[in-house]
Amino acid sequence: MKHKLIKYINTNKVLFSKYILISLIGYSLIFVMLFISVDILGINKSTSFLITYGINYVLLYGIQLKYLFKAKHDKGKFFRFIITTLFFFAIANIVYNLCLKLNINYMLASIFTIILVMPIRFLASKLFVFNYKE
Repeated sequence: MKHKLIKYINTNKVLFSKYILISLIGYSLIFVMLFISVDILGINKSTSFLITYGINYVLLYGIQLKYLFKAKHDKGKFFRFIITTLFFFAIANIVYNLCLKLNINYMLASIFTIILVMPIRFLASKLFVFNYKE
């Protein structure tokens, strides 16, 4: 029993570390895209957030499927991914826009949103979307 628990914890540490690495790359792209769209192109902050995260989520399915959970694509996984993406996309937009209404800088609002949503999204992806088993 104790051996299984230790193995479960270690497996999830490695998996979560990979998730963090993938997320850091994705969020780096998000920050660059937000900066370009808001500060250089002058696009509305909320619109930029919506477009930027939308692009990120499309790329995320393929990366998580192939590299993180090493799963094969099927309609069920894709449907569950869309459901969780829409849910977390809505939550992220609410948190982000609430931060903007509180006059928090849009980049800090993005960081806060990431910190809040990322761990919960990982669990949803692992357990619900990809049904990942150790």
